[in-house]
Amino acid sequence: MFPAQRRARIIEHLRLQEAATVRDLSERIGISLSTVRRDIDYLCETGHLERTHGGAMLKPTMRAGFEPAQDIAEAMASEQKRAIGRHAATLITPGQSVIFDSGSTTAAAAAAAGERDTPFYAATNDLRIGLILGQRPHIGVSVASGQVRPGSPTLYGAGAADFFSRLHADIAFIGVHGIFDTVLTDTTPEIADLKRLVLRAADRIVLLADSSKFELRAFCAFGRMADIDLVITDSGLSDVHRASIESAGATVEIADA
Repeated sequence: MFPAQRRARIIEHLRLQEAATVRDLSERIGISLSTVRRDIDYLCETGHLERTHGGAMLKPTMRAGFEPAQDIAEAMASEQKRAIGRHAATLITPGQSVIFDSGSTTAAAAAAAGERDTPFYAATNDLRIGLILGQRPHIGVSVASGQVRPGSPTLYGAGAADFFSRLHADIAFIGVHGIFDTVLTDTTPEIADLKRLVLRAADRIVLLADSSKFELRAFCAFGRMADIDLVITDSGLSDVHRASIESAGATVEIADA
């Protein structure tokens, strides 16, 4: 198991349990005690965790929506993200214009869409998604201008905002850092501002969010579930959250892992 995968599983476990001992994490994840200790040291040094007596817990900022390092974020719920991406790709029909918001789950949707024979036109503010789709001769791609977000393939700033403000696509795939009481949230004002523009830039808005995103609240709100037409998620979605989504007027589809 790669380090990012181990560290993602530690964070996922602590999101459920809040705190755990080194031995608990070792048994849960199936790695040695010494490896768990090294991973805890790394996650504490990078601001993800706090040490406890004999173990670790999520930092309060992490529970409130602190953004993990990119390699760890990509490894979290990776199987569910791939399934959601495959499901999302089936929604694209020939000749459509499609916005791909920046993020690991939308990147999974782009990868799955690129493997299909469906010709379409894509727009994104994610350099990685631009490269994924740009290699496919049957897909046209436009990539926003702007500043590169440190440690990320995301483009943001005035150039990216102008890019999205001029678009009107058939469908937009949008990601989210956390959903709390039907409010859609992300980690910075700059990213939240871009997502608000995406919500206005397509006829159909499709939220791609694995079930771990529900009841997770980040720093900035950018919309509400009422702004979403369809939510694609995984089988871990609770009945309570499904009812909340549907009461807001959105449809739910479960992606098969």
